[in-house]
Amino acid sequence: MLPTRRIARDSFRFLGIEFSRLDFGGQKQYREEYLKNPIKYLSGTDLIFYIIDAQDYNRYIESIDYLENILLFYKEEQEYPPVCVLFHKFDPQLVDDKVINKKILTLKQALTRYSNDFDIFFFETTIFDIKSIMDAFSSGLSMLFEKMEMVSLLFSEISKNYNSILIALFDSKGITLGEFYRPHLHLKEKLKIYDIYLELQRRVVSENRNLLEFSDKFDSGERFSGVIEVLKFGNLDFYLLFIVEEDKTDLAKTVTVLDKIEAAKPQMENLILQIIQ
Repeated sequence: MLPTRRIARDSFRFLGIEFSRLDFGGQKQYREEYLKNPIKYLSGTDLIFYIIDAQDYNRYIESIDYLENILLFYKEEQEYPPVCVLFHKFDPQLVDDKVINKKILTLKQALTRYSNDFDIFFFETTIFDIKSIMDAFSSGLSMLFEKMEMVSLLFSEISKNYNSILIALFDSKGITLGEFYRPHLHLKEKLKIYDIYLELQRRVVSENRNLLEFSDKFDSGERFSGVIEVLKFGNLDFYLLFIVEEDKTDLAKTVTVLDKIEAAKPQMENLILQIIQ
């Protein structure tokens, strides 16, 4: 992709509300222009995603200095939008790299001085893990919708009644509205689940289905069963993904659990109504 020139503007809808999205070009001449006219370019912002190239060590200080100038402007204007800092290009081979992890930790510590005024959240993202990017944007958007936290709390409660591995609710673009993962679920297993979801969601749409059951296994050999169900509210589609550990001794119990989940569809649709309102 070519670098963004000046500011690229577009709009999108999320939970029935239209948002304006501004993608700021990061070249030096543009950054200088933004800071010379901050009221024109920065005022009225509800949410910030600040992207740092995790692999470009030589520009770490420059990047943090620029972000600090932006935060100082907002503080002077008494505007305090939440800030999501994405350390992007944090590719798989860097996960165990002690040098880069130490450098990133230093940057996070440098920004804590603003934590009394701003809600700042950090994410490591990479195109090799689409879930990492979706999680970052989902978390950011959830800050604008206080009731979204209710979804994850509800899923956590529901999970106690089943041998749940995952309960998640997505919008049509794959943004997570709420989720519960079994504690200590490995990253590799989370990625496998998300890949399964993407494939199932495509099938549901292409086959014009409202429900799809499936069964699979992790690399460890542990088998699981699940259901993806379409929940509709007006012209909005949402996707409920529910995955449970299979009962090795009695598969009929697993089937019974999935039947109960499907029967809970009216409750889920009511929950979405509460969020939108």
